[in-house]
Amino acid sequence: MLRRAPLPLAALLFAASLTFPTLAADAPFELKDNDRVVFLGGAFIERLQIHGYLETAITAGLPEKNLTFRNLGWSGDTVWGDSRGVFGGRAEGFKRLIGDVNIAKPTLLVICYGENEAYAGEAGLADFRGGLSALLDALKPTGARVVLLGPRKHEKLGQPLPDPARYNADLRKYNDTIAAVAREQGHAFIDLYDLPGKTENGLHLTEAGEQDFVEALLPKLGVPTVSYSTSELAPLRSAIGEKNELFFHRHRPQNETYLFLFRKHEQGNNAVEIPQFDPLIEAKEKEIAKLKMIGR
Repeated sequence: MLRRAPLPLAALLFAASLTFPTLAADAPFELKDNDRVVFLGGAFIERLQIHGYLETAITAGLPEKNLTFRNLGWSGDTVWGDSRGVFGGRAEGFKRLIGDVNIAKPTLLVICYGENEAYAGEAGLADFRGGLSALLDALKPTGARVVLLGPRKHEKLGQPLPDPARYNADLRKYNDTIAAVAREQGHAFIDLYDLPGKTENGLHLTEAGEQDFVEALLPKLGVPTVSYSTSELAPLRSAIGEKNELFFHRHRPQNETYLFLFRKHEQGNNAVEIPQFDPLIEAKEKEIAKLKMIGR
């Protein structure tokens, strides 16, 4: 499970309404009051919970708007929900993916796939395109607006790590495929492929790398930045981290084999406790709503 890292010295905060200029479609987008923003994808999305820059930035930068967030990232996941199948296959994983989204109740879905699928190379492009289109079709009943993020290229760190040049060339094609699907379906698209950000291993952003990434992302969003000190930012970021941890347990209980799967005959009666996380999350969001008024 993901845990919060120590607080950094500063954070970049959004301070204006977000309008996403789209490479792929005429789908201008603005965060709306009472939006429930749900992040969906693989490890890149999941790891946004570790340092919490993006969610904290939006929350503190737009204090006049009542925004809530849910992170549904799952390391190794694909548009087919492969990582979510647990002991089942792809069909079970996809069913779980849609179920997770329904639990989160989005009004806005921010979706980032393609990084894992790109290992299949150019030969896998057609399947990926079909899978992404099928996923978007399955999510339409939510009524949520959609922003598609392109995947970031891998960083070349030298030996003994492999040279990512060939993979990155394939990844670019997957990025372009996402843009094409966004164009076809009228969704906003944001190209992250060349955005900077130092990584630990060529893939995962370091804390400083995440800060660089967010700073580089802001011009694409047409949003200015505001800096706050650690002491000003710490209570808000801590509360957001605690809220995310509660929601993690809500949609990914560690003992779900006993609660919902083939050993539920042993402890399945305890499954009724999982929805009891909901009021705890709501209470934490009330705390966040007070803390977000930093400097005001």
